[in-house]
Amino acid sequence: MPYAAKAKIEHEFEVDHLNVWVTFRKPMDQSLKPPLSLWLLEADSFSVDIVDSAWQDEFTLLLTSDAVGDSPDRLLLEYSGPNSSLQTTWGKDWEPWGPILSVDLASYLRPSYVDRGQALDFDFLHSDFTYDGQIHDLDLSGIVPAGAVAVVLSLRIASPTTDMFFFIFKKSNGNIYNSFSTYNQVFNKFVSHTGTVGIDPDRVLSYKAPTMPINVLTLVVCGWFV
Repeated sequence: MPYAAKAKIEHEFEVDHLNVWVTFRKPMDQSLKPPLSLWLLEADSFSVDIVDSAWQDEFTLLLTSDAVGDSPDRLLLEYSGPNSSLQTTWGKDWEPWGPILSVDLASYLRPSYVDRGQALDFDFLHSDFTYDGQIHDLDLSGIVPAGAVAVVLSLRIASPTTDMFFFIFKKSNGNIYNSFSTYNQVFNKFVSHTGTVGIDPDRVLSYKAPTMPINVLTLVVCGWFV
């Protein structure tokens, strides 16, 4: 008798082919593999061929299709069994199943935060910035590793005047509207902020400092997202 249990389906598109992982809830006989024709794969309402299959472990079978040119919005997999070439380790045929919606693994790849740890000193001081109201580079490549997509910054600033703005932003954005900024409303009082800023592959940000005087300005990189 066939074993009445379904499977979990996940997929990921890689340049020129689609990987589809079938994860069974019971250990499977890896010496057997069902004919590729029993796997019915549908990408965005179009039937596509499976060209290869390989066991990854006793629970996971990897199916490969080269008939998909891009990551599909919707992927369904059906198993047209039962067949004696897909069995549990104790010899039970696996039950056929209708179309199961696959989970796109790329949609679960979220940036993760890396804490820099204890900083020995401020990374940038007042003298490291130019105060002319223009946009300048802020190079973090000596601190932030390649592959980072955003950085967390801690900024402390004080000015003898009020209504003073200071902006830090992703260089490729080109302007201050999507920025990490600070604004003081009381003179000679510290204003401290911690914020997240997107960063380009070269790890160079942009900043815009005012022409009005600033007494103290310190900046520390707290960590980054990769």
